Amino acid sequence: MKNLILLASLICLLACNSNTQKKELLSHVGDIVFDPKIDTAAFEPCHKDLAFQYYNFSDAIQYKGEKAKIRREFESKFRPTNKNENGYVTIRFIVNCEGKTGWFRTITMDKDYKHQLFSAELTSQLLEITKQLDGWQPKEFDGKRYDYYQYLTFKITKGNIEDIMP
Repeated sequence: MKNLILLASLICLLACNSNTQKKELLSHVGDIVFDPKIDTAAFEPCHKDLAFQYYNFSDAIQYKGEKAKIRREFESKFRPTNKNENGYVTIRFIVNCEGKTGWFRTITMDKDYKHQLFSAELTSQLLEITKQLDGWQPKEFDGKRYDYYQYLTFKITKGNIEDIMP
């Protein structure tokens, strides 16, 4: 009898907890959600539930001076790490309807696309330089401006930037 009461209590406890713990559901796979630990409150998307992907429009990069300007920014500011670090670092972020950027997220992987950690020296440089890029253009469609997700992927070879994609 004690076991039956204990089991019933345990089931009730689990059921009650699962009802009170709500998980935030994202509108789309890959959506970035504001995180007060790493995001600044100064940046806000213009549309709370609608951010397009960069590829929903005709051009992969909407930046004043295009990709060549982005390359020049990294060539002038990035300092190689003198480490034998190889792989990819992707920085994904939102460009809002005013051309401002925020909510940066970093993903790192080796040349076989498996998770790999890079030195903080390398990743923090890439992130800070990316945050300083100030030529992003808002995406327009039918005369309206929209927020969109953009990414930059850096191919790293021996601690240096070999390529920037897209």
